[in-house]
Formats: sequence, C-alpha cells, structure tokens
Amino acid sequence: MRILLGTSAKPVALCAYTTLLQSHLAPVDTVNSIWLTKSGVSGTVSMSFGTTFEELECNVACEKGTVTVMPSKVIVQETGEKPVEIEFPNEGFGVKQEVAAWAESLVAGKPNPRQSPEEALADLEILEKMLKSGEGHGKTESLQFQP
Repeated sequence: MRILLGTSAKPVALCAYTTLLQSHLAPVDTVNSIWLTKSGVSGTVSMSFGTTFEELECNVACEKGTVTVMPSKVIVQETGEKPVEIEFPNEGFGVKQEVAAWAESLVAGKPNPRQSPEEALADLEILEKMLKSGEGHGKTESLQFQP
C-alpha cells in the first residue's frame, strides 16, 4: 500500500484496532487501521486472515473513480464510465516473485532497490505500529522510517 501511495502521500501516522478471530492464528489475525498521509489525506487499510473471505482484494478510491486489484485482474472504474477489466495469470502471493527478483539482482550484480534494507524497515515499521496501536486500543502511532 505504501508503494502505491508514493512519496508525496507517504504515511506519517496511523491508528489501528486488532483482534483474533481464529484461535490457531494467535495472537492477531485481523487489523483495521486508518493511515494519515504526508499530504493530510487519510484512508483505511483493513486486512484479515481470520475471516471467510477467500479472495484477496484491494480497493482504492480516487478523485475520478476507483481501482480494484485482485490476484488475477484489475478493474478500473472511472466515474460515469463503463469499468475496464484487465485480466492476467494468477502467480500466487509474492514469495515466488520475491525470490525471482532477488535471483535476478544477483545475476545482474546490482541490488533491486525495492528489496533494500530501507524498504524492509518501512514495511516492518507499518506492521509493528499497527500491532502496537491495536494493543493500545487505537492509540495513534507516528511513523518515522517511511522513505
């Protein structure tokens, strides 16, 4: 999500509520959070591995419509227009692609910028702050390691 937002709208703070719906996924399997961006816009990020939803879906509301991203297609819906669907093969959930990108960087002899320690720290900071905010019953957490 933070890569989708870009640097001009990078997250600077968040608050979250967390819960456990499936005991075998302890300690937390669900996060509902609100992110505040550098530009002052806020939005919600909700994810759960404990619900009965079977399909991953990311919805982004924009000024002129919406974008829905799923594992095998993207739907762009401009306000007042017919939706445009772009389908592609479902390649799974990232591990295979991450390892392939890492292997390509080894062969090329230069690191993949998206796999840098700074990018990993930015992702981990968001995850940690969502969990910490959840423990604090929605206490706002500032972010400091977002590129």
